[in-house]
Amino acid sequence: MSRIKPEQFLITYNEELGVIYASEKGKIKTTTTRHAKAMEECLDQYFTGNLSNEDAEKMEGYMEDSFREFGDLPVEAVPSVLERKVLRRIELLVVNDCNLNCKYCYAHGGDYGMQTQRMRPEDAVMYLRNLAVGKYHYVEIVTFFGGEPTMCPDTIQQVCEFFEVCVREGIFEVMPVFLMVSNGTLIDEKMAQIIHKYEIGVTVSVDGPQDINDLLRVDKGENGSFARIAQGIKNLISIGTPPILLEATYTTKHKEMGYTKEKIRRYLVDRFQVKQVMVADCTSGGSDQQLVYNDWDIHTGENGEVMAEEVKYALNCLRREVISPIGCDAGFGSILLMPNGDIYPCHSFVGHAEYKIAQFQEDHFDFSAYEGVLRKLIDVGKLHNARCRDCWAKAVCFSCPGQMLLENNTESINASCHTRREAQKYALLKCAENALKRKEVK
Repeated sequence: MSRIKPEQFLITYNEELGVIYASEKGKIKTTTTRHAKAMEECLDQYFTGNLSNEDAEKMEGYMEDSFREFGDLPVEAVPSVLERKVLRRIELLVVNDCNLNCKYCYAHGGDYGMQTQRMRPEDAVMYLRNLAVGKYHYVEIVTFFGGEPTMCPDTIQQVCEFFEVCVREGIFEVMPVFLMVSNGTLIDEKMAQIIHKYEIGVTVSVDGPQDINDLLRVDKGENGSFARIAQGIKNLISIGTPPILLEATYTTKHKEMGYTKEKIRRYLVDRFQVKQVMVADCTSGGSDQQLVYNDWDIHTGENGEVMAEEVKYALNCLRREVISPIGCDAGFGSILLMPNGDIYPCHSFVGHAEYKIAQFQEDHFDFSAYEGVLRKLIDVGKLHNARCRDCWAKAVCFSCPGQMLLENNTESINASCHTRREAQKYALLKCAENALKRKEVK
């Protein structure tokens, strides 16, 4: 019986170095590119049965000896929302409505297929007081989401003021980090001032130059949005709080018009002078004709550059020396709050009542449905479902429970899985390069 399992080790390399990653131990060791290639070939021969018994035993012994000093990763205990003293994220779906009607919108124009609702300022404060006061020491992140959250500036301001007062009165230990995802078209001077005052980190969605953006990101009257987006970004820059990220959705229309992801990224950086730009595949949406799967340059670009967040996530996983049984803490440490007081694990589950984990009734939140939803989230966790359980990337992979539970498109899931694995290969190489510079890796 083979002592080495197929996904037990990852071997990857570039022109400068090679990396051997032991997935069960969460450790990497560096070597030369030449040696990494030789090891990769030997492992291939090992698993295809082309090594003699003697050579196979030598291979097994070599791999075991290389990581003998390290134990297998222990499984991290992940407390539920009701067991925590610190809540990592509250995602406020301020409104399930939008002033745009983007061609590929997965949220059906922002309403998620539901009756449109707006979170009133007084309701937002009531929900937060009942949900968090006396239960959590603080909330790490509050994200304003939609639809288009800037349709409700007074609610956003009231939420920020609520936390400001709570911190001043000692109810919470620290202020949360405020984030927002916006289409940018309604960021006028008032909204920009609120964003600036409370240091809200804004991600603005824009799909590239005006010709492509205005084919995809249109309003209810089919009018393009680029000029309004540009003005919103200008208002943020003028007040001293530029967007922290520009996010473009890459579609088949981009390909037809000759736009690569790198061209889109470069244009947005140059046009708006925002350093962080993400160009993501359109893998779900209102129009199947726009879908794109597995375009790898989202992570590498034409120059092979890895996105910083991928490296940061992998590095954090390597340093923690535990393996999390979940790929995302939605429903465990992060929740989404609807305008009517319903709570879901995250926005991916909105409109799927079977994944509602709580609802506001009279003067309190009823979490009686939470245990059943929690069980479903655990079952698709990285240590339980067959797709992830034996994968070499499970300790350093960020996987989406919403996709695992709701996505019926096998092609999309396989493409996302492949992309994440490739991302982690590059990220582990980058981690090794950085660690070598600091002499942290043997």
